[in-house]
Amino acid sequence: MSSGPRPAGTSGDIRLVRTNLAAARLDPRDCPAKRASDARPMLIADPEPPQLAEKLQDFTLKVFMDALDLIEHERKDPEWVIGELRRTNGTFGLYRRREAHPLLMSWSAEAVRHYLAARTADQHARQVADLPLTVPVRDTWVVGTDPGPVDSRGADTYEMTAWGRRYAALDGSTRELWLLTFGTAKDDRPEAEKAVAAYVVARGRPAVAGWRKRHTPVPFGELPQHRAALPERVRVIEFGCGDGKRNELLDWNRQEARQHFTAAGWPSLLQAIDGSETSPGTGCIDCKALAGCQALPRSPEILSITPPKRRHPRRSVSVTDLRAYRDCPAKYHATRQLKLRSSTPESPEVRRGRVVDAILNQRHAGTPYRSCETFPGPADPASWGAGGLHLTGQEALDGAAMLEQHNFYCPLDGLAAEEEVRVQYQAVCYDAGLGLVLIATPDLLHTRRGGWIWRETKTASRYLYEGEPLLKLYPQLALGVLMLAAGVLGGDTARSRVELELLHTDDVTFEELDPSHPGTVDEAREVIAQLAQPWARDQDYPTAPGRHCDGCEALEWCRAGIEHLAPTRQDS
Repeated sequence: MSSGPRPAGTSGDIRLVRTNLAAARLDPRDCPAKRASDARPMLIADPEPPQLAEKLQDFTLKVFMDALDLIEHERKDPEWVIGELRRTNGTFGLYRRREAHPLLMSWSAEAVRHYLAARTADQHARQVADLPLTVPVRDTWVVGTDPGPVDSRGADTYEMTAWGRRYAALDGSTRELWLLTFGTAKDDRPEAEKAVAAYVVARGRPAVAGWRKRHTPVPFGELPQHRAALPERVRVIEFGCGDGKRNELLDWNRQEARQHFTAAGWPSLLQAIDGSETSPGTGCIDCKALAGCQALPRSPEILSITPPKRRHPRRSVSVTDLRAYRDCPAKYHATRQLKLRSSTPESPEVRRGRVVDAILNQRHAGTPYRSCETFPGPADPASWGAGGLHLTGQEALDGAAMLEQHNFYCPLDGLAAEEEVRVQYQAVCYDAGLGLVLIATPDLLHTRRGGWIWRETKTASRYLYEGEPLLKLYPQLALGVLMLAAGVLGGDTARSRVELELLHTDDVTFEELDPSHPGTVDEAREVIAQLAQPWARDQDYPTAPGRHCDGCEALEWCRAGIEHLAPTRQDS
């Protein structure tokens, strides 16, 4: 964000700059300009969009955090709280709270029990080590400056926060921050993020949350010592809500926290605060500067569906979302909106496809690019891997054979050096009438003589049957056709193509679609509309048990799915 002026399409005050751990993360998938506007909480969209909300709770950790607040700060019995969670559908009887989907309630109740067990185990370990126990802290910790002269960024106040569960030793010697992740506890958070978390824990003062205004410090006279004193040691702990495990990310003294913040934390925050490049993607959903953004292509009526009677807030949708919804609305809500996925191992076919995909992405992303035919195959075809996954035996042999088949159809073979190549690039466009950000991520995009080639590469266990409707089988091809036809990527539509490459162990099935052909575009529009219309109007996301239940990533929280599969599993 440039110094002083507000981004186009915004108004409001930019004098307050507030950063959080997500800013320090500098996720390369995020839009730098959006990240910078998020750091100005008093900046608003102009005109402000209508205040709309989903019918169901879509902040995954809201019910979990509310339950823990009752247990830790109000001293309510955990089983009573979990009973209230279920009785009130996750609202705890509070006015204007959105109800939680049954799957979210099941997940939240399980996560609360996991968390309490982890806290008990951690406290026991401290007791055994003769270390002071810690107690919950209600107030937010904020590192901030009092308002002063306006600087070159147009700011007069800077604040840093770190969201999580807060604890402090009764003697004030130690503070802890427990960070939360939906699934398995992470151990690979960026150094900058850990440094900022530690610094906020070490230096933060208790304050009342401000949202669109400055935080208000809690008067020292109202604070017991353990909440007011700056600690000698800080701990940051990662907790996996899914597996219930905890992982200590750091245990530093106050000086170490400052050193790490100076070396890694503050430089990352500065980069986040000053970001100006635009990169459309999922961040567009709640971006305050969307109205004035020139980087986001507008594609009105690309879906050709009827707007729902009850409007949703702005949201994104991909073909993966729509296919999950087609399987089961509850599955879509749990896995795509709430991002809840069980730790059930992937099928061999899915795992093999992910490894082959990772290898091809690595090869295609090379600079300067070159044909995959020039790369050697796995040194041991019966044991190899990529992307953090490893294949052995027949799985590995099949994957290696598929890589070899790809060499005959590699799109980079013979491609002129001046052409542009994009690997796993997010193609994004916006339909303002529906309030939808459409997102597609083809395996490979490249230019060719003025047009764009959209390549989808899949590993396949069977061949296509003659006459099978290709666009219905692979609706991501249909969305590619629509985006190219609408000029989302630019280029000459008549020279553009959507390609499907199905890799078998002994052959390749190759299909090509022309986005300038009216009949192809009409068919693609019909395919996507059939998927999107029921999704667009749904507000409740009911369960739809069926054969897709077996292997569903949300099955462990779905009573209907478990009951549907029970007879089959009893027979086996």
